[in-house]
Amino acid sequence: MFKNPVVRGSVYALLTTVIWSGNFVVARMAVGKISPMSLGAARWLVALVVLCCFALPKLKREWPVAKKFMPQILVAGLTAVTLYNPLCYLGAATTSAINLALISVTTPIFIVIICSMLGEKQPVNTWIGCTIALAGSIYLVANGQLDRLMGLQFAFGDILMLGAAVGFAVYSIVLRKIPEGLSQSTILTLMVFFGLIMLIPFLIWEWSQPTATFEFSGTVIFSILYTGIGNSLIAWWLWNLALENAGAARAGMIYYGLPLLSGLFGYLFIGETMGMVHLVSGILIVGGIIWSSRAPKAAAAPAEAAQ
Repeated sequence: MFKNPVVRGSVYALLTTVIWSGNFVVARMAVGKISPMSLGAARWLVALVVLCCFALPKLKREWPVAKKFMPQILVAGLTAVTLYNPLCYLGAATTSAINLALISVTTPIFIVIICSMLGEKQPVNTWIGCTIALAGSIYLVANGQLDRLMGLQFAFGDILMLGAAVGFAVYSIVLRKIPEGLSQSTILTLMVFFGLIMLIPFLIWEWSQPTATFEFSGTVIFSILYTGIGNSLIAWWLWNLALENAGAARAGMIYYGLPLLSGLFGYLFIGETMGMVHLVSGILIVGGIIWSSRAPKAAAAPAEAAQ
């Protein structure tokens, strides 16, 4: 349909962002109907069942390579499967979909910080952009009130989402260099499998609490299927196509439209409001990340001369 690979990849990235944006609204819809750990476990169990239908033969062939990459896969499973989504769903109980979405896009900031701690030098533009975006995130968490910053009166859900963003940054770093002979489907299958095993103690703890719930309703079934098939499989596949066709930089810029889409979906489907705090923090976060993606002048000049 789209002959230009950049256009095609941009469409894939937009579709991925739309699916991921809906996740925060679904999390809000499921509050009080299914416990957070249970929703996370059910989501990834659905994804694992679907993956096993087509990925097992390839996993068997690639197992010798996968064994050597197992430490990274286990870290990815812990951060992306065991912790990320439960933290999102726990956070959804005390904060809004737009807050969840805005804080989630601070993940690139933490990637830069962690990479620097590992000894990778970062451009000045990256640090400037990250500082601006971090200021936007803090402004959002403080709800635009300086006294909340001074008194550390943060919403608990916002803090949980910040923890999830840090975890996802770790996940992104450990999986950025994939060895030859190892496919994404094999990595995802193993990551989900071990992530679910590590989730079991959290499930046992959750179901020992009197507030644990699992309501068999249309909303809960929709939440499980949407997050399991949509977020964990379809969006992952589309995102890989986006990276392949449009490149990481362009796809990443489209991803930062996630807060706007989440706010729109929250407004349309669950009656959430968007105020000036969200507008200001959104501009700071997205503007900071766009600034950080600017190439240094010294590197940009040769690139322009080569065109």
